[in-house]
Amino acid sequence: MAKKKSKITLPEIPFNYKYYIVYWEDIMSDSSWKEMKDIQSMKPATCVSTGWLVKNNKDVHILMSDFNYDAKGDMGDGGNTTVIPTKNVIHKKEVKL
Repeated sequence: MAKKKSKITLPEIPFNYKYYIVYWEDIMSDSSWKEMKDIQSMKPATCVSTGWLVKNNKDVHILMSDFNYDAKGDMGDGGNTTVIPTKNVIHKKEVKL
């Protein structure tokens, strides 16, 4: 006889931050030997990060991708954070959850 799966009640997301995909530019470096033409053709890396945008101002965009609940069911800690200098942000798009 198959076991019945117990129904889990999912808690609400305990904050009102919006979820984003952020495209941003980062430093690209390489310690190997290269011909000058290859060095001169190098470009910065385009990166993609996702998470709740918990801070956004002229200096930084801060994303938080994870959080947990405390014993009372309230928001505990945030984790997996990314701090991106605003000047490095290429594009951001809100994701409706």
